[in-house]
Amino acid sequence: MSGADELARRLETILESEEGLYVEMRVLLQKERGHMLARDVVELERSVRCKEILADECRLLEESRSAVVSQMASDLGLASERATLSHICAALGEGSGDRLQAIHSRLVAIVGAVRELLHANEGLAGECLARVQGTLRLLGCLMPERPTYGPGGAVEEAPRAGRLLSHAV
Repeated sequence: MSGADELARRLETILESEEGLYVEMRVLLQKERGHMLARDVVELERSVRCKEILADECRLLEESRSAVVSQMASDLGLASERATLSHICAALGEGSGDRLQAIHSRLVAIVGAVRELLHANEGLAGECLARVQGTLRLLGCLMPERPTYGPGGAVEEAPRAGRLLSHAV
Protein backbone atom coordinates (compact mmCIF):
# COMPACT_ATOMS: atom_id res chain seq x y z
CA MET A 1 0.00 0.00 0.00
CA SER A 2 1.44 3.39 -1.00
CA GLY A 3 1.81 6.38 1.28
CA ALA A 4 -1.07 8.16 -0.47
CA ASP A 5 -3.30 5.10 -0.05
CA GLU A 6 -2.42 4.86 3.64
CA LEU A 7 -3.20 8.55 4.13
CA ALA A 8 -6.45 8.11 2.19
CA ARG A 9 -7.45 5.27 4.54
CA ARG A 10 -6.63 7.42 7.57
CA LEU A 11 -8.66 10.27 6.11
CA GLU A 12 -11.60 7.92 5.43
CA THR A 13 -11.50 6.80 9.05
CA ILE A 14 -11.40 10.38 10.31
CA LEU A 15 -14.24 11.49 8.03
CA GLU A 16 -16.39 8.51 9.02
CA SER A 17 -15.74 9.31 12.69
CA GLU A 18 -16.73 12.93 12.07
CA GLU A 19 -19.87 11.78 10.31
CA GLY A 20 -20.76 9.59 13.31
CA LEU A 21 -20.25 12.48 15.73
CA TYR A 22 -22.41 14.80 13.64
CA VAL A 23 -25.14 12.16 13.49
CA GLU A 24 -25.00 11.98 17.30
CA MET A 25 -25.12 15.79 17.44
CA ARG A 26 -28.19 15.86 15.17
CA VAL A 27 -30.02 13.37 17.41
CA LEU A 28 -28.98 15.32 20.50
CA LEU A 29 -30.20 18.62 19.02
CA GLN A 30 -33.55 17.06 18.15
CA LYS A 31 -33.91 15.85 21.73
CA GLU A 32 -32.77 19.23 23.04
CA ARG A 33 -35.60 20.93 21.15
CA GLY A 34 -38.09 18.57 22.80
CA HIS A 35 -36.57 19.34 26.21
CA MET A 36 -36.93 23.09 25.57
CA LEU A 37 -40.55 22.70 24.56
CA ALA A 38 -41.22 20.52 27.61
CA ARG A 39 -39.27 22.97 29.82
CA ASP A 40 -37.24 20.03 31.15
CA VAL A 41 -34.30 21.86 32.73
CA VAL A 42 -32.55 18.72 33.97
CA GLU A 43 -32.49 17.14 30.52
CA LEU A 44 -31.50 20.47 28.94
CA GLU A 45 -28.47 20.65 31.21
CA ARG A 46 -27.58 17.07 30.31
CA SER A 47 -27.91 17.95 26.61
CA VAL A 48 -25.61 20.93 27.00
CA ARG A 49 -22.94 18.80 28.66
CA CYS A 50 -23.23 16.17 25.92
CA LYS A 51 -22.99 18.84 23.21
CA GLU A 52 -19.82 20.20 24.81
CA ILE A 53 -18.27 16.72 24.81
CA LEU A 54 -19.25 16.12 21.18
CA ALA A 55 -17.95 19.55 20.15
CA ASP A 56 -14.60 18.80 21.79
CA GLU A 57 -14.40 15.47 19.98
CA CYS A 58 -15.31 17.19 16.69
CA ARG A 59 -12.51 19.71 17.20
CA LEU A 60 -9.98 16.93 17.79
CA LEU A 61 -11.11 15.09 14.67
CA GLU A 62 -11.00 18.31 12.68
CA GLU A 63 -7.40 18.88 13.76
CA SER A 64 -6.52 15.32 12.75
CA ARG A 65 -8.29 15.74 9.42
CA SER A 66 -6.47 18.99 8.75
CA ALA A 67 -3.09 17.39 9.43
CA VAL A 68 -3.82 14.42 7.16
CA VAL A 69 -5.20 16.67 4.40
CA SER A 70 -2.08 18.86 4.56
CA GLN A 71 0.15 15.79 4.32
CA MET A 72 -1.87 14.36 1.45
CA ALA A 73 -1.84 17.67 -0.40
CA SER A 74 1.90 17.86 -0.03
CA ASP A 75 2.38 14.25 -1.18
CA LEU A 76 0.11 14.85 -4.18
CA GLY A 77 1.87 18.09 -5.13
CA LEU A 78 -1.06 20.35 -4.26
CA ALA A 79 -0.74 23.69 -2.47
CA SER A 80 -1.50 22.47 1.06
CA GLU A 81 -2.91 25.77 2.32
CA ARG A 82 -5.50 25.79 -0.48
CA ALA A 83 -6.14 22.09 -0.87
CA THR A 84 -9.71 21.07 -0.33
CA LEU A 85 -11.02 17.57 0.02
CA SER A 86 -12.50 17.92 -3.48
CA HIS A 87 -9.04 18.71 -4.89
CA ILE A 88 -7.55 15.73 -3.09
CA CYS A 89 -10.33 13.41 -4.32
CA ALA A 90 -9.75 14.56 -7.89
CA ALA A 91 -5.99 14.04 -7.54
CA LEU A 92 -6.48 10.53 -6.11
CA GLY A 93 -8.83 9.53 -8.94
CA GLU A 94 -11.00 6.43 -8.95
CA GLY A 95 -11.02 4.18 -5.94
CA SER A 96 -9.73 6.15 -2.96
CA GLY A 97 -10.90 9.44 -4.43
CA ASP A 98 -14.41 8.12 -5.04
CA ARG A 99 -14.70 6.66 -1.53
CA LEU A 100 -13.50 9.91 0.04
CA GLN A 101 -15.89 11.93 -2.14
CA ALA A 102 -18.85 9.79 -1.04
CA ILE A 103 -17.97 10.22 2.65
CA HIS A 104 -17.38 13.94 2.10
CA SER A 105 -20.83 14.31 0.50
CA ARG A 106 -22.53 12.58 3.42
CA LEU A 107 -20.55 14.70 5.88
CA VAL A 108 -21.55 17.92 4.11
CA ALA A 109 -25.22 16.86 4.29
CA ILE A 110 -25.13 15.99 7.99
CA VAL A 111 -23.23 19.17 8.88
CA GLY A 112 -25.92 21.15 7.04
CA ALA A 113 -28.66 19.39 9.00
CA VAL A 114 -26.84 20.06 12.29
CA ARG A 115 -26.40 23.73 11.35
CA GLU A 116 -30.15 24.05 10.64
CA LEU A 117 -31.05 22.39 13.95
CA LEU A 118 -28.62 24.64 15.84
CA HIS A 119 -30.19 27.69 14.20
CA ALA A 120 -33.73 26.47 14.98
CA ASN A 121 -32.86 25.69 18.61
CA GLU A 122 -31.16 29.05 18.95
CA GLY A 123 -34.35 30.74 17.74
CA LEU A 124 -36.50 28.74 20.14
CA ALA A 125 -34.14 29.48 23.03
CA GLY A 126 -34.28 33.18 22.12
CA GLU A 127 -38.09 33.13 22.15
CA CYS A 128 -38.10 31.38 25.54
CA LEU A 129 -35.62 33.89 26.92
CA ALA A 130 -37.71 36.79 25.64
CA ARG A 131 -40.77 35.36 27.41
CA VAL A 132 -38.84 34.98 30.66
CA GLN A 133 -37.50 38.53 30.39
CA GLY A 134 -40.99 39.83 29.66
CA THR A 135 -42.35 38.02 32.70
CA LEU A 136 -39.57 39.44 34.86
CA ARG A 137 -40.32 42.95 33.57
CA LEU A 138 -44.00 42.45 34.29
CA LEU A 139 -43.21 41.20 37.79
CA GLY A 140 -40.95 44.22 38.27
CA CYS A 141 -43.88 46.49 37.43
CA LEU A 142 -45.99 44.69 39.97
CA MET A 143 -43.51 45.30 42.76
CA PRO A 144 -43.76 48.48 44.84
CA GLU A 145 -40.98 51.01 44.30
CA ARG A 146 -40.32 51.29 48.03
CA PRO A 147 -40.67 48.67 50.70
CA THR A 148 -44.13 48.58 52.25
CA TYR A 149 -42.88 46.84 55.32
CA GLY A 150 -39.74 47.27 57.36
CA PRO A 151 -38.30 46.07 60.66
CA GLY A 152 -40.82 48.19 62.56
CA GLY A 153 -43.88 47.09 60.60
CA ALA A 154 -45.73 48.97 57.87
CA VAL A 155 -43.90 51.87 56.23
CA GLU A 156 -45.78 55.19 56.38
CA GLU A 157 -45.73 56.06 52.70
CA ALA A 158 -47.76 53.85 50.38
CA PRO A 159 -46.64 53.23 46.81
CA ARG A 160 -47.53 55.89 44.27
CA ALA A 161 -50.80 55.82 42.37
CA GLY A 162 -50.83 53.87 39.17
CA ARG A 163 -49.02 50.86 40.56
CA LEU A 164 -50.75 47.52 40.20
CA LEU A 165 -50.17 46.57 43.81
CA SER A 166 -52.07 48.51 46.39
CA HIS A 167 -50.93 49.20 49.91
CA ALA A 168 -52.91 47.06 52.34
CA VAL A 169 -53.26 48.46 55.83
